[in-house]
Amino acid sequence: MEIKNILVPTDFSPEATNALNVAIQIAKKCNAAISLLHVIDVPTINHYDSLSVFGAGDIGMEDPEVYTHYTRKLSEIVNTKVDKIVEENPGVVIQKHIEFDSLQRHLADFVVKDETDLIIIGSQGVSGIDEVLIGSNTEKIIRHAKVPVLTVKREEKNFGPKKIVFASDFHKINDNVIASLKHFQDIFDSEIHLVKVITPSNFEATPFSITQLEEFAKEHEFKNYEVHTFNDFSEEEGIRGFAQFIEADMISLITHGRTGLQHILYGSIAEEVANHAIRPVLTFNKKLKTK
Repeated sequence: MEIKNILVPTDFSPEATNALNVAIQIAKKCNAAISLLHVIDVPTINHYDSLSVFGAGDIGMEDPEVYTHYTRKLSEIVNTKVDKIVEENPGVVIQKHIEFDSLQRHLADFVVKDETDLIIIGSQGVSGIDEVLIGSNTEKIIRHAKVPVLTVKREEKNFGPKKIVFASDFHKINDNVIASLKHFQDIFDSEIHLVKVITPSNFEATPFSITQLEEFAKEHEFKNYEVHTFNDFSEEEGIRGFAQFIEADMISLITHGRTGLQHILYGSIAEEVANHAIRPVLTFNKKLKTK
């Protein structure tokens, strides 16, 4: 795996700016290009009749000329913002993409046609009833993306993870996931901490778990690694707690990409960790493919 094309969805929020800054640091390290994607979710003219109750008709948006003028002005504003970003980062290839579409619908198509190797997204996270009912754009991207997704929560002025936690059950892991994780390790000369979280409902004796982890590391020829078990009441809490305990710089996980009823019933540990962890979280789809 090589990182040559990095996709950064942006709404120009502080969180998106944090993600872009990390992308710029990685791009410089890997000589990669950045695609800065801003999706403006504007309903088509045909939808405005149904939206008139919300005030769309009050500003004349059902008029094609007004609609065209409105979208043109939005494009001009976004172009100005992106041009400023490009000017402030000489030496980094930043390509701007402005789309009038739904983010979720457009992102999957964009990843394929742009040959994206890595998505970096800023997230504020959601909690409480919002998390239960709607989740977040970040969670949806993690769930559906077929390339690695790096979620960034806070400003990372000197992104260079020296301690990377990789948490898993270590059963039947896609070789492409291993290759991608090891590539990140090589880029930043990181130490990998393989950890299996032991919970009351999923108890294992420590010697058994440690032996399994050592066999996994040797099978996949890991270098510069340590193996651990960590006890907690849930896997999600255990992963975040372990990362805090060893003062890790980044967490990496596999997501199963469950959708529909399966997602409602079983959820996703990877999505929950990415949503709540303060550290950057790198997620891999279990069916990850590399070029």
